[in-house]
Amino acid sequence: MKVRIALLAVLLGCSLETSASDDFPCPDERSRELYARLQELNALHPLSRAVPEYSELIKQASKRQMDNFIFHAACYELAYRTFRTKCTDYGYECLSPASGFLDWPAQMSDWIPELKKNVAALESCPDAAIHRDPKLPIVRFHPDIPREVIDEKITGWVFLTLDLDASGKVANAQVTSSTSSKLEAPALEAARKFRYQNKRKWPIKGVSATVPINYLTLAEAAGCSMSYELRVLR
Repeated sequence: MKVRIALLAVLLGCSLETSASDDFPCPDERSRELYARLQELNALHPLSRAVPEYSELIKQASKRQMDNFIFHAACYELAYRTFRTKCTDYGYECLSPASGFLDWPAQMSDWIPELKKNVAALESCPDAAIHRDPKLPIVRFHPDIPREVIDEKITGWVFLTLDLDASGKVANAQVTSSTSSKLEAPALEAARKFRYQNKRKWPIKGVSATVPINYLTLAEAAGCSMSYELRVLR
């Protein structure tokens, strides 16, 4: 019995030591407060009520060195809500609730200039932080993050082109661009497991996809204790 207790103590000690030596900055209380505020703003409607407060949130979040996940989340959540709310202002046809992912009128990159022009809060956001693929899969997997990426605190996006089979499974995946080559392999591995709703029931080529790897992704991979609230907008 004493041997088992001693062994357990050694294992626990190793676990704690490994966690401490990794030296990854887990989300602090200020991060959680900003993230909670972002969720509140996302729930506001009409969107015009949220724009001034979003501007302030983006300003606060952009000053936080590692907590850029709040900055990025604020940018693309606001962009997404703006487009869905004011799509006719940009010359696009608004979608009905029954529309499938293949019925989206344009890729995000096509209307980023219009978003920045119409929403003051987005002026300071990089294009990559606004980008959100409208053709969202119904089954999505988070990438497995290599230790090297965690240690170097690399965050960014991987943009891919996917070919789907008749059932909506990914038959082929290729990287079109990325913010770091070290993110491409884990993003590809995750994207190959995506599953889409293919109402047309025949193979489809050239579906765009985006795999973001942000601070929360790294924090979870590093073993930080993550609440549900912090996971929900990842």
